[in-house]
Amino acid sequence: MRSRIARLGVVLALSTAALGVAVAALGLTTPPPSQPQASGVRMDAAAAGFPTAEDHCYIEGMIPHHEQALELSGLVLDAAGVRERTRALAEFIVADQTAEIETMRAWQSAWQQAVQSGTTAVGHGGAHAGGHAEDAGAASPATPTACGDHPHAQMKGMASPAQVAALDAAEGAAADRMFLELMIAHHDGALEMAEAAVRGGSNAYVRTSAKHVLVEQAREITAMSALLAEAP
Repeated sequence: MRSRIARLGVVLALSTAALGVAVAALGLTTPPPSQPQASGVRMDAAAAGFPTAEDHCYIEGMIPHHEQALELSGLVLDAAGVRERTRALAEFIVADQTAEIETMRAWQSAWQQAVQSGTTAVGHGGAHAGGHAEDAGAASPATPTACGDHPHAQMKGMASPAQVAALDAAEGAAADRMFLELMIAHHDGALEMAEAAVRGGSNAYVRTSAKHVLVEQAREITAMSALLAEAP
């Protein structure tokens, strides 16, 4: 069985030049919507619209959703006999979604710290004119803990353990086709999660992140569908 950890370690070290080659090979030349940088997330989390359970559960669900995309991509990159265009797409997914995971984790950390200090309540108008800082802190809600019952936590599009194992064991054209089929379904699930976040979320960063997913992953589905149609 191939070493997933070792492979992902190599893939996560992709250079900017390698990413450029992947983008060119796939024809993904349109720049994706700009995402908030991790360095600015802390300020955004405290100053932007107050995060709701919808915001929190989107991020909580999308991080492991993205992590499985990295796993699936790592497996196909480690398989022999996979087409170069499929490999290029997998490399692009790893680079893009690794950056998104890092930024989402920074946002989570910023929100948790802001909730603890009460600054999010102030940014959302939790402290009224003449109010006191301690009142604002008391008004800050705790981080939602019920995402298990939230639609986002259903992890739409996730591959089953059996499907992951099958991809791990596959080589050549079988691995190529299996990866594309699994990743198209995976991206479809992410699109559904992102659409719900855009409709129901209130936080500026979450909505921007979800819009990025909608644009970028729709483009990737188009590219993967074309590759699948050409598969031997």
